[in-house]
Amino acid sequence: MQRETTIFLVNGDRLFREAMGALVASWPGYSLVGEAANVNDARTALDAIDVDVVLLEIDLPGESGFSLLQHLANGHCTERVAVLTRELHPDYIREALRLGACGYLSHGAGSEQMRTALCAIGEGRTVMDPLACKALAEDPIRDCVTDRECQVLALIAEGACNAEIAQRLGITEKTVKTHVSSLLDKLGMSSRVHLAVYAQATSLLEPPLAEQRASPDG
Repeated sequence: MQRETTIFLVNGDRLFREAMGALVASWPGYSLVGEAANVNDARTALDAIDVDVVLLEIDLPGESGFSLLQHLANGHCTERVAVLTRELHPDYIREALRLGACGYLSHGAGSEQMRTALCAIGEGRTVMDPLACKALAEDPIRDCVTDRECQVLALIAEGACNAEIAQRLGITEKTVKTHVSSLLDKLGMSSRVHLAVYAQATSLLEPPLAEQRASPDG
């Protein structure tokens, strides 16, 4: 018998928590095992129990959901944290990804879309709501990313290492490292994994033009 996927909900709206509880209860194989209205209560509860997925609102009474994300990341938690929010500003989405969120879902998601997303998250995948992808695609920060950085970003999203990127683009590994560092800085990300998620969620995934070789320093 397959083990249930356990969920912990963090949201300051009691009615929303009740509605989500009823929704999760209607899904076979899922169980809402706890909830909290603020970061302090969530931190205390999650330090004491093990859950599979935390559904986290960013806009909470007192501390924001980002502080809980940071707390869980610092504790090397086994929970996978997905943001479930009405906030769709690109800065919020990028910050959530930087802090290790494995999903960004909007309150407007339907029941089946939500269940499918939780299934994917439980399997170790990262899920982005279409509205979050749209917000990132319209983010003015994208204009700061060069064509070459777009090519590097596309290859990172494919899982290519620096040596492979260098070979495919005809540049040196040192130059690849420079581009990766620049992307991390410009997009406010903290790892290649987060860059890959960002790339897959936006239209920054341009086909790598391997045939358009640059000089070793390009």
